[in-house]
Amino acid sequence: MVELTAAHWVYAIFIILILLTMSLRRETPLVCIIGSFILAWVITGNLVKAVQAVFNSVTVAFSELIGVVVIISLIVAMAKMLEESGIAEMMFRPVQGIMKSPGIAYWVMGFVIMIVAWVIWPSPAIALVGALLLPGAIKAGLPPISAAMAISMFGYGCALTTDFIIQGAPGITAKASGVAVTDVMGKSLPMLIVWAAIALPLSFLAVKKDIKATAGKPIEWAPFEIGPEARAEREKWTKAAPGFKKVALLIIAILFALVIVGMLVFKLRGGDATALLGGTVGLIMVFVAFGAYGKEGFGKLTEHARAGFMFGVRIFAPVFLIAAFFFMGSPGTAKAIFGEGARGLLFDLGQALANAVPLTRIPVAVVQAVVGGITGLDGSGFSGLPLVGTLAQALGGATKLDVATLGALGQYFAIAVGGGCIIPWAVIPAAAITGTDPVEIARRNLWPTLAGFLGVVIVAIFML
Repeated sequence: MVELTAAHWVYAIFIILILLTMSLRRETPLVCIIGSFILAWVITGNLVKAVQAVFNSVTVAFSELIGVVVIISLIVAMAKMLEESGIAEMMFRPVQGIMKSPGIAYWVMGFVIMIVAWVIWPSPAIALVGALLLPGAIKAGLPPISAAMAISMFGYGCALTTDFIIQGAPGITAKASGVAVTDVMGKSLPMLIVWAAIALPLSFLAVKKDIKATAGKPIEWAPFEIGPEARAEREKWTKAAPGFKKVALLIIAILFALVIVGMLVFKLRGGDATALLGGTVGLIMVFVAFGAYGKEGFGKLTEHARAGFMFGVRIFAPVFLIAAFFFMGSPGTAKAIFGEGARGLLFDLGQALANAVPLTRIPVAVVQAVVGGITGLDGSGFSGLPLVGTLAQALGGATKLDVATLGALGQYFAIAVGGGCIIPWAVIPAAAITGTDPVEIARRNLWPTLAGFLGVVIVAIFML
């Protein structure tokens, strides 16, 4: 039997408070900092050490997750560079000609968003692909609200929930779960297939109704606009160095293909795969800086790198504070904060729960899915990953069920709910680029997403 101490109860109480805070659509870092301080005080019995532990836990979280922040920041910086220089437009020009009908436009736009989102993350992918493909999709007869549905369902429901290439989401989940990132990604694949097979056709049924309702009518659309300064800057550089850009397009495609081949041939996973991708992105930025911008490339690379890292820090700053609290209860990271004698509080709580109430795979899967969904209510998706990861470790270790499957399940629900499918305040990027109502997008995505969730839970139960 696991003996629960005051620290266990404090940890459990603050987990509940964090979930309640998320369900009320309030930011959770404030609660997490208070929880970290009180928990550290209970564990150490020393006020000074408790204050130090608040800081130390954040630095541990930062050191564990910094690779994710850097790779996403670099990729966003590269995407901004390719967009401003006009290389991105050249990339998508062949795709624009494929969209001959509204139905084709929906699927083409969705799949392109998904692929680009896997490579450069959904937020920059939406801005990049949306700005370049959306006018063609609208011209083909696809209503803006339908385009927004494609963006959110494919970009977030398929791409960000799995995040196979950048490995940001599975990287955080794996760290908190105590398993390999490849295990989490492997377990995510069947969930993705089942969710997509259910949710995407259902989503398209709703889109077909929109297409039928707007057939033969002019489509009202408020096109996405950038500021006048940014527009003038883009027009200036889009026309520059046309010969270089044609060559650059081929070279960039070859480099990314070589990265994927290198990952497969040399069996690079996790941090090694991220390092190869990140280094390649950095070299591409240097290549584009000199070739597209000439002598102004020195300043342009710095400008876009700054914008990329500002994006990365803005997205992940609250995640560090949230992860700091949950890492206090995870066996590996707790030792880095409190020393070798630290206990895995959440693991102990899971053991105690399993001893008190016999947990089988069905209730465990349902609990993990519900908790993941609740953590997504803040509209981030990523802020709940430390919790679903540590909870997967606790429940899986206590019940002998597969920890990686539980982590992937919680991750899928957290990101699909909070990342940009069924929460209005999470679909704002898709709404902004299409000029549509985020509440209406979320309403239309609701039932297809929930039906897909049911399939995900069922397949997870069989995988546990």
